Amino acid sequence: MSEDFIEEALVKRLQAKNEILTVSLNFRQIISDSKKVDYVHDLLLENDMLPDLIIDRKCNEKSDYFRKMGNQKFVKKLPKEAVELYTQSIAHAENNSREISLAYANRSAVLFEYKLYKECIEDINQAISNNYPNDLKPKIELRKSKALELITYQFNIDYTKPLPSIPKGDQNPLIQSASKSVEIKYTPEEGRFVVASRDIKPGDLIANEKPLFSIITNEFHIHCHECLKICYNLIPCERCTQALYCSQNCKKEAYKKYHKYECAIMVTLRNNGMNKLDLIAMRIAILIRDDFNQSSLTAVEENSIYRSDRYTEIHNLVTNREKRTASDLFQKAATTAILYHYLKTNTNFFDETSNYEENFKELVLLHRQTSACNFHNINADLVVINENSTKQLGIDAMNYNCIASGAYSFLSMFNHSCSPNVLRLSCGINSIVIALEPIKKGEKCLDNYGYHYALMTKQERQHSLKDQYKFVCNCDACEHDYPCYQSLPQYGEESVSNEDFKIIMERDSEKIEKLYGRIIKALDKIRYPKPSKNLADLQEMLKACVFIGFKVPF
Repeated sequence: MSEDFIEEALVKRLQAKNEILTVSLNFRQIISDSKKVDYVHDLLLENDMLPDLIIDRKCNEKSDYFRKMGNQKFVKKLPKEAVELYTQSIAHAENNSREISLAYANRSAVLFEYKLYKECIEDINQAISNNYPNDLKPKIELRKSKALELITYQFNIDYTKPLPSIPKGDQNPLIQSASKSVEIKYTPEEGRFVVASRDIKPGDLIANEKPLFSIITNEFHIHCHECLKICYNLIPCERCTQALYCSQNCKKEAYKKYHKYECAIMVTLRNNGMNKLDLIAMRIAILIRDDFNQSSLTAVEENSIYRSDRYTEIHNLVTNREKRTASDLFQKAATTAILYHYLKTNTNFFDETSNYEENFKELVLLHRQTSACNFHNINADLVVINENSTKQLGIDAMNYNCIASGAYSFLSMFNHSCSPNVLRLSCGINSIVIALEPIKKGEKCLDNYGYHYALMTKQERQHSLKDQYKFVCNCDACEHDYPCYQSLPQYGEESVSNEDFKIIMERDSEKIEKLYGRIIKALDKIRYPKPSKNLADLQEMLKACVFIGFKVPF
């Protein structure tokens, strides 16, 4: 049962009892956010709408199932799928059981075949330390000795190119994660936004920011749940089936900071449809508990440093509260009540400190409002769509694989355009912002919130932006109703060729660097009127060139 369904079921129950108007009026009249949450929590309890806690038990039967499924994928030469299934087997296996040792051993076979010898050895050691059957030990001991011999040929998982950084002399004295090329402005009509403080060229690095908070949302079985690093030999939490880590250090750090509270309830929350925005809101409220100080959360003053490593900036991101309907706030209060309920009744989180329950409710409800408008996806790798077709060029040819959600304070300052002049991309856990086209001093730096003119009609974009971000877009693309990509005018010869697209698909870093240089020059000199297919293709190719993925074995 998802939290949306719980809220809908509650509304139907109240309607059946002819109480919906009274409840709506009462909810509107409550001023305090924590009291709003309490009110909805009481309604959920009175109407028996809170599902029972799912006990997250290790289960050797499930472990055996996932391991056998992994064996099938390995036989079919599907190594990534095999590793993910073996990792699920490890996560579900009972501690020190035959099943967990077999899963580690089977995963080591995949790692060995794809030259991940270090990881292979670690898995074999785990298998042996978890009572691997004596009659099978000679096989894995032989594999371990071969891996030790071949260790110098280890495949190193690494970024496809060096991570960019802002040169020391160009670091912004007032914005921790930005270059000197930009500044933050404010107007009552538009709030805070980013403008160029000097002329900016295409490809210029504007910002490089690490999220203050993050939570994994996808590829749970090949990314560390703490640092998000790609890892093919994750180790599990001994107490639950939900959390996996790249090292003992990450495992200990996560447990100390937040997982000791999430451990018992995470499977219930996920099974009941809690989404990434719900879970990151809870994670933030858990993480800041011990250092929470309401008096220090006033908005950052003008001419003081806007920081990326401080909670104050995240706390003061826009909520669009005044534009939200009572129904929307009721749903978010219901989500908050559900999170509070499971944390209160199944953990000692609130027992360890005094007077935080009210703050917790207010903070979760706050960040359920800020997250939808401000938090960003973290992408792990480039995904090429229609890779067998060299005719599918341009902006609809490529997409990116989201693995996590992150709270970035400065990235949230960029206003939206359906025809953006900057590009936001993930580089590992960090996100960078680069210029897509020349930006004159004093002009706004405009990001895209996921609704691009080349991919959606004006009507579709306006509807989505109004629904999620609570504003009516009046960018150039909306004002002049730019056509979608396939209907864009083409000026002269194609600016991006099939050969360029093949370079991206092959991921040859040297060729990509040369292509990048040519794209930058073309964007700086381009004189085609906007919009044009040429410009859209060049900008999307720049995006593909700049993206930093991982060198992976499969």
